[in-house]
Amino acid sequence: MLALCVLATSCGEAPTPPFAVVQSYLNDIGAGNYDAACGLLDRSAREAPLKAAKPRITCAKVFLRCLPDNVIKLAHDQTQLLYASIQVNVKGHTASAVVGGTVVARAIRNVTLADQQGTWKLTSYGKAVRICRLNKARRRG
Repeated sequence: MLALCVLATSCGEAPTPPFAVVQSYLNDIGAGNYDAACGLLDRSAREAPLKAAKPRITCAKVFLRCLPDNVIKLAHDQTQLLYASIQVNVKGHTASAVVGGTVVARAIRNVTLADQQGTWKLTSYGKAVRICRLNKARRRG
């Protein structure tokens, strides 16, 4: 039985739990690594705000346009990310997460995820993007 467990864990990667996906998302945003943050979103979630933007923009530019200045400036100081709190609620193949405790987490506040063939993907950007009007000038504050 023990050999079977070792064999099962050595053949491929273990699935990333939703908590780790949310933590990576917050870390990527805090580091200003918006392309990596975009990679954690599923395709439909990633593209939804892009379709509404005139002129068209990239996923990374959604963060630049929608996140408050105090979040964007944190790319130089990732130490504050150590204090984010993440509470994940999993129901079958979907999950929701409430985040707080840091400037980045307060801008995001909550996200949703879905298990897509064994890989957890974010199905929402979080509050900062949800309330953002992409056709207007970049939000300040």
